[in-house]
Amino acid sequence: MSDVALPSRVDSPFRPWARWFFPVMLVVLISDQLTKWWIFSLEERSLPHWLAQHSNTGVAWGIGNQMPFVVTLITMVLIPLLVWVWWKQFRPCGAPENLAFGAVLGGAVGNAIDRVGTQLGHLEGVRDFLVVDFNVIGINYIWPTFNIADAGISCGVVTLACLSFFNRSVSTAQDNRAVI
Repeated sequence: MSDVALPSRVDSPFRPWARWFFPVMLVVLISDQLTKWWIFSLEERSLPHWLAQHSNTGVAWGIGNQMPFVVTLITMVLIPLLVWVWWKQFRPCGAPENLAFGAVLGGAVGNAIDRVGTQLGHLEGVRDFLVVDFNVIGINYIWPTFNIADAGISCGVVTLACLSFFNRSVSTAQDNRAVI
C-alpha cells in the first residue's frame, strides 16, 4: 500500500463566490429580458388583470421621467460602481451576500439594457408589467408596475440590509460558507 494522501474533496475550479453570484445574476438578467420580450409581444387586451404593458423613462415611481438621458447616464455610472463595491466589500463574504448582490446587479443590468434601448430609439423606457392591486384585500391602492429586474434589485437590497444586522466578518463568512 502507498502512503500517498488523497485530497478529502475535489476543489471547484471556480472561486467560492462565483457559484453563488453568477448564477443568480444571470437568472435575474435573463428571466427579466425574456419576460419583458414575451409580455410586450402579446396583445395588451389579452393580458390577465395582474399584467400590464407599461414603460417608464424614470426610476421608481416615475422619478426622473422628464430626464431619461440623465437617468441612463447615472445608471451607466452606478453599474461599474456597484461592481466595484461588490468586488471589494461583498465578494469575499459568504453565499447570502453574493446571492443578494447577484440579484441586485442582474436587475440593474436588465433595466440598463432597457434604458440604453430607449436612448437608441428601440424602446420607450424600462418595460414594466407586473401589477399588484391591493384592492382585492380591501386596501385602495395599486402598486406601480414593476418587472423581474426591479424585484431582483429590491430583494437583493432587502437581503443585504437584513444581513447588515448580523456582525459577519469576512473570515467568519468564509469559514461558514456551504460547500456544494
